[in-house]
Amino acid sequence: MKYKLLLAFVSIGAFGATWWYWGAPRPNMILVTFDTTRADHLGAYGYNQGLTEAFDDFARKGVIFDRAFTPSPVTLPSHATMLTGLYPPEHGLRVNGTGRLGGQIPILPETLKQHGYDTGAFISASVLDSQYGLDRGFDVYDDQMPAKKISRNVSEPRRDGQHVITSALAWLRKRTSRPFFCWIHLYDAHGPYDHRPENFADRFMQQPYDAGIAWQTRQFGRLTEYLKQSKLDSRTVVVVAGDHGEGLHEHLETDHGMLLYNTTLQVPLVFVYPPLCRPNIHVQDVVSLVDITPTLLDIAKIPSPKHVSGRSLRTALKGKALGARDCYAETDTPFITNRWSPQRAIISDRWKYIQTTRPELYDLEKDPRELTNLADTATDESEQMRDRLVDLEAKLVPATAQNLKLSDSDRAKLLTLGYLSGTSANQNGVGAKDAEKLRDVKDMLPLLEKYDKARLILSEGKFEEAIGLLQQIVVETNEFPSAGYLLASCLAETHRLEDAKMVYRTVLAHCPDFTIAHHKLGRICSSQGDFEQAVIEFSEYLQKYPDSSPDHYELGLALVQLQKFDEAIAEFREAIRLAPDFVNANISLGQLLISLHRPNEALECFEQAIQSHPESADAHAHFFMALAQAGQYGKAMVHANKAISLAPDSFENRYNVGVFLISQRRLAEGISQLRVAQKLRPADPRPTQLIRQVEAGL
Repeated sequence: MKYKLLLAFVSIGAFGATWWYWGAPRPNMILVTFDTTRADHLGAYGYNQGLTEAFDDFARKGVIFDRAFTPSPVTLPSHATMLTGLYPPEHGLRVNGTGRLGGQIPILPETLKQHGYDTGAFISASVLDSQYGLDRGFDVYDDQMPAKKISRNVSEPRRDGQHVITSALAWLRKRTSRPFFCWIHLYDAHGPYDHRPENFADRFMQQPYDAGIAWQTRQFGRLTEYLKQSKLDSRTVVVVAGDHGEGLHEHLETDHGMLLYNTTLQVPLVFVYPPLCRPNIHVQDVVSLVDITPTLLDIAKIPSPKHVSGRSLRTALKGKALGARDCYAETDTPFITNRWSPQRAIISDRWKYIQTTRPELYDLEKDPRELTNLADTATDESEQMRDRLVDLEAKLVPATAQNLKLSDSDRAKLLTLGYLSGTSANQNGVGAKDAEKLRDVKDMLPLLEKYDKARLILSEGKFEEAIGLLQQIVVETNEFPSAGYLLASCLAETHRLEDAKMVYRTVLAHCPDFTIAHHKLGRICSSQGDFEQAVIEFSEYLQKYPDSSPDHYELGLALVQLQKFDEAIAEFREAIRLAPDFVNANISLGQLLISLHRPNEALECFEQAIQSHPESADAHAHFFMALAQAGQYGKAMVHANKAISLAPDSFENRYNVGVFLISQRRLAEGISQLRVAQKLRPADPRPTQLIRQVEAGL
């Protein structure tokens, strides 16, 4: 009898445990990523020169990981790791802007959505644009950048943290019935820095980097206050993580991406969830951002994907020992941007080993700032760490990112940020043996610091100063193609076209696959009327980037000037095939076909241009002219009126419509259009002459 009662109680208990595991409401989840934020510049990590109270107060309510590391000092790979639980070689995104996350890679928001979560993401920078594939699984992926620059020092598209938090809060307020997962990305600490005098007076005049951190943590405080007021704080897991740090001139690195020191690898990582996390706990074990996805899935009682490289940190959240585990980090940016050696690193509780042309070993217990390289003295430890790195890499399941067609504007943005080169490098890195033969980044650090200073000066519009610095670099070495490319671009921008051409060609002589230089040369040659050479340059570029519709278009324009009409038509058609809504390509092809007396084909081009861009005044104006020549006068006037309504101050539109109306004996209407044209361009004699002729005839 006692045995039966005991069995009954066990059964009830088992049922209760099963219901709790599978049936209890799942918690809400918020992941806040602080871009370019060093852990040691936050009060919760011991910093006393900033203004980070909102974050510090939040951190005290949860678990602070004192030794958290990013697997990549670059934004896109780091965030891809956070959302997949995979290291960069496994999700395939090794650098910014060269690929799209493969559809076969499981991603956290997609998994959560399949288990009943509403999902929303709010992004601050174009480097995380939806085209890179991190939008998969999100109901809302708000990545719309402002058209205008947000401050006097920042030229690339980005969103202020205040606007991002406002958008995120608007979305959160509508979540009433289902659990939600919200990712908020804050970019305010990223360079170029702004000391924000309108917010902090002169407090951060000498430390503008800290102003960005202060501003983003202030905005983060709005989020935590909302959670508290709405009583969501007890039901929401909030994770704050930095994607990477910032060099701040330590180790001669100004920003990030080139080196694997703790300045750019050690990041803040804090979990707050009252039902699980013990408050104000500091965890000393080495952990990685790769652990975020498996931890969140574990908290939600959702099985992790078949393969993840991270581990759940749930044990540590409860204040229990976690145990040692090596972490992996890498950067391919030196290779992608300048053909210098990429770097790989393994981090243990005590040691960090960096594999590059000249390996490095640091004792993190005795030398946390990594000032003394022990690779040649602590040879046993160096060999052990090298072997552990080899073993760790062997366990990774490699993946390749999907090919990505970047627009010219996107490529220019990434080049401006120093995230992308003009090379057509393999986005999946270079073999270790090949890497050992390449230039070590350490040899180039003084020049790299000068290059970063030139980029900063350029963001402030100081071209001559930047040109002087870049000239110093190219005189000293021919192994810094990014510096040569930037110098040539500055020279072109200041109308020193012959000098720019010479520098572009020097870059190509020493680095033939710095392909974007061909694109730039093609444009300069076209502007100078050297269309033969322009055709050569655009053709060279297209050999490496055959999917570049703008270059097919510009090649077509050059071929028209050389009267190679069949070849030009082929290039225009290829540009349109690659980008059907390429309005200028459709218009140029239509104009060429009209000149070749092929009006029906031309009409199709203009019609396609209007379908893709119904508000294009140029498209309507050219369609009007083509229809008039084809004798479709009624339809022509419809598009003539549309062109004028869209561009009422266009002299050409007014004049052409006036001429057409007069040819149709609609003299008063024609004269009216010509008089407007007179006012728009008083120095042009044609409207006046035609009006006099008509009035004399009358």
